[in-house]
Amino acid sequence: MGNYFPYAFEDKRYHTWNYHLKNKFGQKIFKVALDGGFDCPNRDGTVAHGGCTFCSAAGSGDFAGNRAEPIEVQFKKIKERMHEKWSEGQYIAYFQAFTNTHAPVEVLKEKYEPVLKEDGVVGLSIATRPDCLPDDVVEYLAELNQRTYLWVELGLQTVHQSTSDLINRAHDMQTYYDGVTKLRKHNINVCT
Repeated sequence: MGNYFPYAFEDKRYHTWNYHLKNKFGQKIFKVALDGGFDCPNRDGTVAHGGCTFCSAAGSGDFAGNRAEPIEVQFKKIKERMHEKWSEGQYIAYFQAFTNTHAPVEVLKEKYEPVLKEDGVVGLSIATRPDCLPDDVVEYLAELNQRTYLWVELGLQTVHQSTSDLINRAHDMQTYYDGVTKLRKHNINVCT
């Protein structure tokens, strides 16, 4: 039998990320999860302490590289691990652990720019919080968006303020809306 669903592989009833990337780039693309050594404003006291209840000790970057190693070393090691599963493919460098825009723009450049020069990198995915998108960071992301395939991953977890309070998220829906609006103003891809 054939595939009855035109926007997915293997008869899935939804448009898969794998399908999207293969159609965009013509081959397998996989995310290489990195730890940029960032902190979180919900842990370091900038907005709160203790972090979100759902976030691990590794800042939900449990499968990311070792933060003690340079980004280029992390990238190489994780890439090699990925190639044990897939023999061919290109990469999206994925800054996953903690809040990857919680630093001055110059620090962000020191982290992001080297990995964009790695062979086979077709894009960048940045996990962050909507309350960590000051204007200068958004302007830098807009510039990156002109040079590479960029996605910004914004944590939302819930639309209900009572649940947000319970999980200690330490930002509200308006902050989320504002963050999405800032990013979309520059045509930056956002996923939640």
